[in-house]
Amino acid sequence: MGNYRSQQLRKIGLSAERAMELASSVTLASFRDGQTVWAKGSEIASWSFIVNGLVAASVPTPNSSSTPISIYGAGAWFGEQPIINRKPSYAEYVCLAATELLSMPATQVVRLLETEPGFSLYMTKLMAWRVQKTSEMLMLMKLGNPCLRVVMGIAQFAEALSYNASRPPTIGFGEGIEIPIKQQVLASLCGVSRTLFSEFVQQLATNGWLRTSYGKLEILSVGVWHRFAQGQRERNMNNLTPAIEELLQELKRCDPFCTPMR
Repeated sequence: MGNYRSQQLRKIGLSAERAMELASSVTLASFRDGQTVWAKGSEIASWSFIVNGLVAASVPTPNSSSTPISIYGAGAWFGEQPIINRKPSYAEYVCLAATELLSMPATQVVRLLETEPGFSLYMTKLMAWRVQKTSEMLMLMKLGNPCLRVVMGIAQFAEALSYNASRPPTIGFGEGIEIPIKQQVLASLCGVSRTLFSEFVQQLATNGWLRTSYGKLEILSVGVWHRFAQGQRERNMNNLTPAIEELLQELKRCDPFCTPMR
């Protein structure tokens, strides 16, 4: 595990020597499905890396449930914003599956930002990418119709989980990615009802872009989803009220030589 910890530290911009030096300060902990890692309003004492599992940043609501804001998969770090801002957590971080986390003390994160240029650069890119993703989702929630929220939301899940929600998609995608989360949670992330989410997902599945089963969703032909999302970003004028048929045609046009997987 010591070598694994130092490897992960090297990936965030630390030298081999510095990574080996700090590996012993990184702790491993296990969490069960549904367990809270950090509560909203609490002080975040460490920056966490997901070895395996899924974590959602959520906002508690009056009816004792939570509305997810974003999800983080295996290979992602999370919790940097409250540490850097030195503010209480704006969300609660809850495990959506059994999860193992490596955690670096917040004091160490602050020290590295001040002394390690490579780490500072990594953190800058990480936060810039996440701000872009958050801005895109806010735009969809405010201006997009339910159909666009669902389809673009799924494209964002594919990017976030394929690339650990930590960097823009600059390398090739695999053929598919599984999201082992109930559709109610995904619907909340997209800002639509469970009924509407299922309606659009079923049409996407019928056309071969998704595969559904109990408690999980599999995104197929992930490269097509990436090109679809990129195309939406590059347009000077976005159609924020498309019909599902229009978006299905756009997915198809993103790879005219690709037959969707079924």
